[in-house]
Formats: sequence, structure tokens, C-alpha cells
Amino acid sequence: MEKRVLIGLTIFIGILVAVSIYCLDRENLSAFGSILSGAGSLLAVLWFSASLRYQSRQLEEQRKQFTSQYLHLQETGRRDALMVAKGILDRAEAQAIAHNGEINSIIELSNKYILCKELKPLTESTDPQVVTCAYESWMKKEGAALIFLNGIKSAAEVYLRSVGKSDVDYSKGPEDFYYIYSPLFATQPFFNTSKGTADLISEFMVQLAPGRKAADIAFFAANAKLIGPKIINMDKLRSNIKKHVEAGYKLPAIAQDL
Repeated sequence: MEKRVLIGLTIFIGILVAVSIYCLDRENLSAFGSILSGAGSLLAVLWFSASLRYQSRQLEEQRKQFTSQYLHLQETGRRDALMVAKGILDRAEAQAIAHNGEINSIIELSNKYILCKELKPLTESTDPQVVTCAYESWMKKEGAALIFLNGIKSAAEVYLRSVGKSDVDYSKGPEDFYYIYSPLFATQPFFNTSKGTADLISEFMVQLAPGRKAADIAFFAANAKLIGPKIINMDKLRSNIKKHVEAGYKLPAIAQDL
């Protein structure tokens, strides 16, 4: 439409120039050159302006096309990353269920974990047999929870890297990682199916961090008494005991004489 208008204006100016020249009397023939020059300048400005508008429109169309292609590629990459994440999540759930051996679905794990009845004998008993037995039961829950959240962390890393999230600390433990960064991915497809369970387990693990550390100390202290200190790295155990006390936490009863 604009091109037709421009051609029409060009023809109109041409006709106007021709009429002006035709109407010139002999005394004003000197104005002939000025008329042609002015008409030429006007036409040049009109066509130059039209050319700029055309180029601007082309650039805008190219920008829109590039943006559309970029968004399409980004969305394709996001979908591909989510499919990879789904595979990781499915394997993690299956491994966590198998490790625990007492549950049929990952939803049951949160109910098992929050009971944490094993922590009482682990922290209060001085009998190595009682402590090791309690720890074995505890690790069915703790191990399954770590496998589950580790899987979510690995899947989340795939997804977050695919969408360009760079301000994420992947060195954090799985429970802390989920507790801090879950708002970035937990509502996405495949992640959202286990969000409730993961929310509950990760929060409980973070809150229970001192008790979980005490359970590990109790287990190694019990083994040091059962099988002898030469089998256990006592320097490492005493270092962990020192850190636990310096952090203001109470030692398990079985480790208090080490």
C-alpha cells in the first residue's frame, strides 16, 4: 500500500513539474533548473524515507523471527531436559524404595522417616549392640531419603542448567539443596508429582541435622567398642566428636567416654 502511494506521489510530482515548466513564460525560463532540482530533491527524500521504513520493517520482522526461533529452541531444550530429569527421578524413586525394603511407594517414605524412633536409642543407649541395631534400622530410612533427594538434585541440575540458571550451588548436600532451591524447579512437570514428599523429607532432614550427625557418631563409637579401636579411624571419630560438641550439640551417650 505504501509503495503505491509513493509511486502515486512520484507521478503527481512529475506531472506538477511538467505543468509548471509548461506554464513558464520566456522571462522565467531561468527557474527551469530550480524546479527540476527541487522536484528531484523532494523525490529523493521521499524514496530515501520509504527505503528507511522498509529496512526498519525488515529488521523488526527479522527480530521477531529470531525471537520466535530462540524461544522455540529454548522450549525444546527445556522439554528435552525435563524428559531426562524424569528418567533420573524414576530411577531414584525405585532405588529408594528398594533400599528401604519396607515401602511400596515413595509417598510412604515420609511417614516412615518422620517417626525417627531409632534416634532415641542411638543417642541415649550405652549398649553397642542396641546402638548398632538401631542404626541399621535408621539407615533404611536415612539411606532411602538420601537416594531420593540425591536423584531430585541430579534431575534438578539437568533442568536448571538447561534454562540457564547459573547462581546455584550444586556442592550442597541433597537435603539442603532441595530446601534452598526447590522453588526453582519443584512445580515443573515430573518434579511436582513428588513435591509433597520431598518437601516434608528435606525439611525434616534439615531440622534433624544434629540428631543425624549424632547417629553417625554413635554408630562408629559403638563399633569402636564392639570390634576395637584399631579397626575404626579414631582420629576422624574424635574430630567429629569435637566438632559436634563445639557446635553446641549433646554427644550420644555411647561416645561420651571416647
